[in-house]
Amino acid sequence: MLNFKKVILFAGVLCSTLIVSGQQAGIIIDRIIGVVGNQIVKESDMQDAFQSYKSENILFTDSLRGLIYDQLMFKKLLVSQAIHDSLDVTEAEVVGETDRRMRYFQTQFKSEKEFELFYGKSIDAFKFELHDQVKELLLAQKMQGSITSTITVSPADVQVYFKAQIVDSLPFINAAVELGQILIVPNINPESREYTRQSLEEIRQRVLKGSLGFCDAARLYTEDPSSKGSCGTYENVRRGTFVPEFDAVCFSLKENEFSKVFKTDYGFHFVQLLARKGEEVTIRHILRSIPTSPDDLKLCKQKLDSILLLIRNDSITFCKAAAKFSMDDDTKFNCGLFMNPETGISRIDVDLLGQLDPDPQFPLLVNQMKVGSLSLAQPTLTRDGKQGYRILYVQSRTEPHRANMKDDYQLIQGSALQEKQAKAVDTWIRKRLAITYVRVSDDFKNYKFQYPWLQYIK
Repeated sequence: MLNFKKVILFAGVLCSTLIVSGQQAGIIIDRIIGVVGNQIVKESDMQDAFQSYKSENILFTDSLRGLIYDQLMFKKLLVSQAIHDSLDVTEAEVVGETDRRMRYFQTQFKSEKEFELFYGKSIDAFKFELHDQVKELLLAQKMQGSITSTITVSPADVQVYFKAQIVDSLPFINAAVELGQILIVPNINPESREYTRQSLEEIRQRVLKGSLGFCDAARLYTEDPSSKGSCGTYENVRRGTFVPEFDAVCFSLKENEFSKVFKTDYGFHFVQLLARKGEEVTIRHILRSIPTSPDDLKLCKQKLDSILLLIRNDSITFCKAAAKFSMDDDTKFNCGLFMNPETGISRIDVDLLGQLDPDPQFPLLVNQMKVGSLSLAQPTLTRDGKQGYRILYVQSRTEPHRANMKDDYQLIQGSALQEKQAKAVDTWIRKRLAITYVRVSDDFKNYKFQYPWLQYIK
């Protein structure tokens, strides 16, 4: 059946199931349940992998147990071959991925205390165990990449793949658009920048001297709407929540220490660290945005009006104009087109338009535009709160329909590629198993597996 979801081969599936066991998994008397080459699969590996399924209230059935066993054996085969081929991952890669996963795991709990209670171990102990699991997973991914990285599909391959699908199994595709923009924001005026910094420094000095309370300063001066009503305070915020520059300052301070005035894309800030516990901080801050003058905005609109005229007179294409003039790095190098956050292609489900712009009128505006039409220059706010102007362009539009080659070639091409990669992996596994030591525990020999582990038991 045609599957337009992003393909996740077993090493990818294990990305989501990678988790360190804790007391919630119960007491495990460990044992070896499988061997592939120089790698072993343990009962505790099975229990660890099940934790992600358990969080979704999925029952631990024999079918799921067999699926997880298949995944674990496949990962171990990849790791065994990676070691044999002298593939390696750097410590920086392992540490970076471990930190990223730690941040994700911690976001599932309200506090570090709740996290530690659930897993029955400290944050540091959890992270120590996770490190080796991540290294193994990265090795498996690198090995799998070496198997599939050179695989491509031709238009003929895509055609053959599509013709092989059963018509009734073709998925129903929602209405979608290809939408582009050219964005212009004012350059920061040096005088406005310095005025904003100095004015915030004056507020900071008054707070430090005690002539102005922090809460009063936040209420009167901060331009952060999310914290204005709470004295500028954010409680128990994990590392990685804020933009990197803000994070770096927060985690460099001592308790009750004030930062100097510093800049992010949002403007100028100063911060006081109220408390820190591991990778969580409670802080309060004042934000002052660098003002944009009406004259600067007027110049943005005039520039866009000129660009719009050039496009309409066929002096330049929208694609080239976006690459040359747009100030949105996320779209300018893709002919100005937005990318679908779920599929990574330029066609966007109309139900996802609200994710591109917080303005509730944005989906309505786009749905009213005709194919090939350009909007007038209109005011907008960027994701970091900057004022600017943009023009929108609807490159294509499709109505709800069954998947077909004309409207859905990119999706079908991706699905065809995924199938070809899966076949290559299957072929590689069978070749490797023919020369690799395999042992399967007796209580797993009655399971149905995707890969022929039982045929190659030595």
